Amino acid sequence: MKIAIDCRLWSEGGVGRYIRNLITYLNLLDKETEYTIFGTQNHKSQITNHKLGVNFKFLVSNSKWHSLSEQFVFWQELEQGGFDLVHFPYFSHPVLYNKPFVVTIHDLTLLHHQTGKATTLNPLLYEAKKWGYQKVLHHAIYASQKIIVPLQSVKDDVLQTFPSLSSDKIVVTNEGVDKSFMAAESFEGLFPLLIDTTFFLYVGNCYPHKNVEFLIDAFAESKINSQLVCVTPDDLFTKRVKAYAYKKGVDKKIVFLHEVKDNLLKYLYQKTVALILPSRAEGFGLPVVEAAYCGTPLLLSDIPAFREVAPESAIFFSNANEKELIEKLQTFEIEKNPTQPSPNRGGQEGLDYFKKFSFEKMVSQTLEIYKKLEVEKG
Repeated sequence: MKIAIDCRLWSEGGVGRYIRNLITYLNLLDKETEYTIFGTQNHKSQITNHKLGVNFKFLVSNSKWHSLSEQFVFWQELEQGGFDLVHFPYFSHPVLYNKPFVVTIHDLTLLHHQTGKATTLNPLLYEAKKWGYQKVLHHAIYASQKIIVPLQSVKDDVLQTFPSLSSDKIVVTNEGVDKSFMAAESFEGLFPLLIDTTFFLYVGNCYPHKNVEFLIDAFAESKINSQLVCVTPDDLFTKRVKAYAYKKGVDKKIVFLHEVKDNLLKYLYQKTVALILPSRAEGFGLPVVEAAYCGTPLLLSDIPAFREVAPESAIFFSNANEKELIEKLQTFEIEKNPTQPSPNRGGQEGLDYFKKFSFEKMVSQTLEIYKKLEVEKG
């Protein structure tokens, strides 16, 4: 069987983690299928460093996702490959490609939470991009052989949004902790020079649905002494959040870190008072399982994805109730950890948790999807 996997988002955040682990574990679990990996020229050395087996081949595609080049040039590259199956690990794909493919839908956030207020595009171009997103998503949903989602809550959302879909078409494969993160040695680097007090931690981007401004409002109104460390990309959305923090007069209490390596990230998880995620919506929440792996206390917004992925020890708050969050921040600071620690790796709870949320298990389930489609094709 010849399978192509679109790895053009190899270096990106959450989707990149998904792709890197998909390739890592396919390389370990499957020595027979012929895989062709599409990535950019910049990804070539990174991907080949994974010491892939002889059944893996890398091809360069410089067509950027969400682009016209993706719709025509990347489409032609796929057509020329004569693949039995293509896996698009993200909704963005060439809509002219109508041969067998599976798609991973991580969430429907862009459909439910418009980013017009924070977009970097002019209004007309934004509306055109939004229209294009809807068309590409619609094709991904209805033209694919299977839809892979990371959580049952995402599956429920897809079925509610697209009621004509069969439930059997959607397969839930939980994600887990990145292999490189598990292997990383905790290392503080120069961090102690940046902050010399207790701190809360936020990990993620600053898109509007992440609700980071709500978190800043809570810090501005609270009486806590702890600082807030935000691990974010260095992009326009983050710059706007920084400007908002300055406007609220709390910029001195907030430290923004960018391009954080796994060893420093692990150190932050281990030293923070708690990880705080105030999101309005999520498809999974990789920082939750990373923090759980490090035994980090969790303070999470009460949304379906976090309810599903968080260990029992997590504390929840309404993402619209600033007073409630302030009270919980104060409780965490005073009591340090008012709840039981996250499961970490020890004990039966931890074993059960990380057996469920595992990239190796996810890839094993994905491989079963590939093989089942091969049998059905005959």
